[in-house]
Amino acid sequence: MDELSLQSPTPAPGLPQRAQEPLVLDFVTVYRAEMPTLTRFVMKHGASPQEAADAAQEAFAQAYRSWDKIHHPSRWLRKVATRLYFRHRFCEDLPGDLPDSQMLVNFELSTEERLVYEALYELPLRQRQVMAWHYDGYSAQEIAEELGIGEAAVRQNLCRARARLQEIRCTPRGGA
Repeated sequence: MDELSLQSPTPAPGLPQRAQEPLVLDFVTVYRAEMPTLTRFVMKHGASPQEAADAAQEAFAQAYRSWDKIHHPSRWLRKVATRLYFRHRFCEDLPGDLPDSQMLVNFELSTEERLVYEALYELPLRQRQVMAWHYDGYSAQEIAEELGIGEAAVRQNLCRARARLQEIRCTPRGGA
């Protein structure tokens, strides 16, 4: 995503880059810029492409209703979309048939991306959350604020997640 499209024209000195988002951004511009990355962000938490797209879409629907009150759209959308995904994940399955998910998702994952998502899914939930925020360019301080944990806990989870991902990468697949 092009960060310049979401930045205020005169950034405040000393603030983290993400904290410089203007108070009100054009909804359509943010939707176009954030929808693909937001969907991938939710996928990093273990969602299928369709589940992630649904959560991202619902987050945008909620954002639209209170757009003038959202000060940091990127952060707000990530937090809400993740909550929506986990809320739906732990609810009972709805009766009836769902549409074919391949018809509803408009992007394809490369083999490398698919492997990354599979590896992330093997991490414990907190490590997966921290890695998802980290991969999207957030600092340890910002991640701590969003997840309601200390910066030391963020750094510890990042370290453990990286070590586990390294183990997964080095483990031969398919047995041997």
